[in-house]
Amino acid sequence: MGFNRNIGLFVIFCFAVVFQGKSQILNEVIKATIQVEDKGEFLNFKAVAENLNSADRNLEYEFIVIKKDARGNSARTSQGDRFFIQAHEKIILSSTQINRALNGSIIVMHLIYDEDRNPIGRDKLEFEFTEEGIKEVSEKKVVKISTDEAKPQDGFIINGLVIENTITKAGRDFYRFFYSDYYNKQITTPFNIKIEEDPGRGRMTRISVYVQDELVMRFFAQPRRDYLKQMAKIAMQRSINQLRKLEQQTTTVKHY
Repeated sequence: MGFNRNIGLFVIFCFAVVFQGKSQILNEVIKATIQVEDKGEFLNFKAVAENLNSADRNLEYEFIVIKKDARGNSARTSQGDRFFIQAHEKIILSSTQINRALNGSIIVMHLIYDEDRNPIGRDKLEFEFTEEGIKEVSEKKVVKISTDEAKPQDGFIINGLVIENTITKAGRDFYRFFYSDYYNKQITTPFNIKIEEDPGRGRMTRISVYVQDELVMRFFAQPRRDYLKQMAKIAMQRSINQLRKLEQQTTTVKHY
């Protein structure tokens, strides 16, 4: 029992020592954030990495959850791996769920290391679970996702949509690959992206990608998955470039 109770304190102490003297560089080039969503029975935590620099990086992350029950017993779980992130990219690295019925507290930490295992990004959340509800110990708030988010309220800016208008399986597959990349990069923009498919030559169809009604890519569809994935990757990069141009004009698009 005594050993378990000391796990959490020992881990926290170690992190305090590691980050002491290095806090001035944390999250300056590579930003680590934890996103939390209220999913009813569960809280869903996501480890997100954002490259604020203009160079691609090979890095490593660790996603840690420390649970402490009402008796003071602690348990630690950890996920981690190496990953590659492109310049100005924002990606989800991992996720975990915590049951709201937990009686105790949790600490969630997201750490990012450079090639030499030096910490360069860090985020931390702490919650207490009681019969009255969940009390947040850290600065972040639990964000509940609901359909109300689609309605403008008190100056709230509606996020842009990825609109699909496809007619074949190849078109739907392309949309799925594109949207999966869009979601994983955590792109936040008020501008819409539209994917349209229309008949082309013979039996072929033509897929067009628009960013705020500006054509950024057009190609003839093929049913091959590797081809559609490659086209989706190219379309995503061109869409991001167009979003950056719009950002310079309006200064309302968040970096990703």
